[in-house]
Amino acid sequence: ITPMATTPAFPSSDYELNTPPTDGITAVRFGSSSFPDYLLVSSWDKEVRLYDVEQNTVKSAYRHKSPVLDCCFSDKYQVFKSYSGGIDNIVKMHDFNTSTEEIIGTHTKPVKCLRYSDTEGLIISGSWDSTVKLWDPRLAAESRCVQTCELPARIFTMDISSGQLVVGTSARHVFIYDLRKLPEPEQRRESSLKFQTRSIACFPNNTGYALSSVEGRVAMEYYDESSASQSKKYAFKCHRLTVNGVETVYPVNTIAFHPTFGTFATGGCDSIVSVWDGENKKRLHQFNPFKTSISSLCFNHDGSLLAVASSYTFEEGEKDHPDDQIIIHRVNENEVKPKIRISSTSEQF
Repeated sequence: ITPMATTPAFPSSDYELNTPPTDGITAVRFGSSSFPDYLLVSSWDKEVRLYDVEQNTVKSAYRHKSPVLDCCFSDKYQVFKSYSGGIDNIVKMHDFNTSTEEIIGTHTKPVKCLRYSDTEGLIISGSWDSTVKLWDPRLAAESRCVQTCELPARIFTMDISSGQLVVGTSARHVFIYDLRKLPEPEQRRESSLKFQTRSIACFPNNTGYALSSVEGRVAMEYYDESSASQSKKYAFKCHRLTVNGVETVYPVNTIAFHPTFGTFATGGCDSIVSVWDGENKKRLHQFNPFKTSISSLCFNHDGSLLAVASSYTFEEGEKDHPDDQIIIHRVNENEVKPKIRISSTSEQF
């Protein structure tokens, strides 16, 4: 295999956001096309920050009583709200138009994951209490929890696409739901990877999902249970480093799909971001190492920007580590567009 070219972690067109979180970054989320320059960021310092990435300023911020583990936007129809949850067990709504906030609901243990369903107008929360709850913020407080899905293990990760919800739990369970047919899942699966699930991201074309583990692998899975579709699934090794014949394997913390090309970026505890063409089984691009682990990635609505959270994830325990950074990368098409032929700028895996 011909080694592929890498670029500096900070090309001249890239920049670091001012006033980053002061403790571990848990999520970076771009707004939709209605608010394309806005980036929502949650962190262990108990704050949720709203950045204007073009102006490189913090437009707004609000706090929880405990570290925040995830956040998401609801920005349809110019109603500009965020939802966040974390160690305090609550799902909080913040309205940026009115600077007001409200507790939407609670879990009995920390809220690990949040997603907003545009099609259903619902907030979906996944918790370490082994439940997924669906909330309708338009209803009265006592009626907002419209559905509770009981699972056999703690929720670690989840994603949503066109009414499909994919949930990854401890013990390597994967549950696939149709949001119109709750509370029972359409499919119950076991991860094809042998180690703990770290991240799940749905394909933009709604045919399947990518799943990563703590053991330097990504699996490409398909919803269709037919033998023809299942024969297309595969897994590959990534985020590994060999020095003097000894291989070190790193967790793959985050997966982000490009909205136009369907290629995807992964970030790991090796401080590396790589871009992959899953359809043609090629690595398209790899950045030089950032200062520390990559905790979260997100493309903006048209794929022209990639937000990179460089933030130590304590995979090696308590130790001195670099300050948290959020880098905004201006995406070049040749980094993310599929290449049909193998060349010096791509590697097959």
